Amino acid sequence: MKLAHVLSLPFLICIITFQSCSTTDDEPLTPFDSIAKSQQIVTANNDFAFSLFKEIAQTETENNFMISPVSASLALGMVYNGANGETKQAFANIFNYGNTTLEETNLVNQNIIENLTRTGSGTTLEIANSLWVNNTFPVKETFLKANETYYFAEVQNKDFNDPKTLETINNWVSNKTNGKIPSVLNHISANAVLYAINALYFKSDWKFRFRPEDTKSLPFQLDNGTVKQVDMMSMEQDLKFLSNTLFSSVELPYKNDKYTMMLMLPHTDKTVDDIVAILNSENWMDWQNNYVVQDIKITLPKFTFSYEKQFNDALTNLGLGIAFTENANFSGLSDINTQISFVLQKTFIDVNEKGSEAAAVTAVGIEVTSIGETRQFLLNRPFLFVITEKETGSICFMGKVGIPEYEK
Repeated sequence: MKLAHVLSLPFLICIITFQSCSTTDDEPLTPFDSIAKSQQIVTANNDFAFSLFKEIAQTETENNFMISPVSASLALGMVYNGANGETKQAFANIFNYGNTTLEETNLVNQNIIENLTRTGSGTTLEIANSLWVNNTFPVKETFLKANETYYFAEVQNKDFNDPKTLETINNWVSNKTNGKIPSVLNHISANAVLYAINALYFKSDWKFRFRPEDTKSLPFQLDNGTVKQVDMMSMEQDLKFLSNTLFSSVELPYKNDKYTMMLMLPHTDKTVDDIVAILNSENWMDWQNNYVVQDIKITLPKFTFSYEKQFNDALTNLGLGIAFTENANFSGLSDINTQISFVLQKTFIDVNEKGSEAAAVTAVGIEVTSIGETRQFLLNRPFLFVITEKETGSICFMGKVGIPEYEK
């Protein structure tokens, strides 16, 4: 079966990505399935990914957006180690962890990082975690040790009143994302005492390359019915294909088959929003099991864009609201009362004939409690794609593309 001009309409993209830590290809990895509750936690993480993506998608009015659920999960996972009481339960509820202990969660996340970062030639996936602590703020050693052990987090004690600290944090972010995300913070709040930051960088060649000479300017239909000429890549290849009553989908493998980009195109009488509405772990697994290899002519646009979003409202709607208030309990982090001031994520993606490059940074700001202070960072952009990994099934990136544009 041929699938011509697969992306002639707005589409949903699912990318599969991974992360890197200190392991090498020669070091043996603990089999992921052998770790207690590994699949349960991955399923829970994916449920969180779909729930967070739905919350973000409901607020978007622009044409392109992308989030990294894995980056958010790891950044929040570090902060989870400092939560107690109702706040700790709110974290467990938002991540759908049920009766899973904090130690079990940490161990699985550690193994996820190690599995996702095990890459071969032609593919790079790197993850870095860090804790930036105001050097006048007392942080419990148990909190720091847990994050160093399970999240491979770098711990930096800095003077938050020194203007160079902001530059140092942003330089770390730029370095860990290969310059694709130059900065994450615009300023350091007077009440800020700690930042938990995750950075993720992915770059991989396609398994089957698109030939640049086959790229042509073709029409792309926008959500409002207008048509835009965009650069479209094409190739014919045996690829995994799925079609149901809602959408058609093709899997594009990256080199070494560790990662895959899943392109999901709604039928002409459906929309991307219709697909988003039914995103959940059960449907996701059902779709994965029903792809069949077919001869496909695939045509999709080149695109690249950057995006940023504050997750405060979305996380509050999902049940983590207490962590953003003066009632938050982070006694595992410090004996001084603190709360989350913001959860901010910035992402970048580039899809072209050779392959894909993507990056994400998630920053969780921790402040001393200040009653009555409210912060909102609302950045609206809609687009869909999901990033997962073959061995663990973890979702790393999700986004929507409404108007593909490509400028290098």
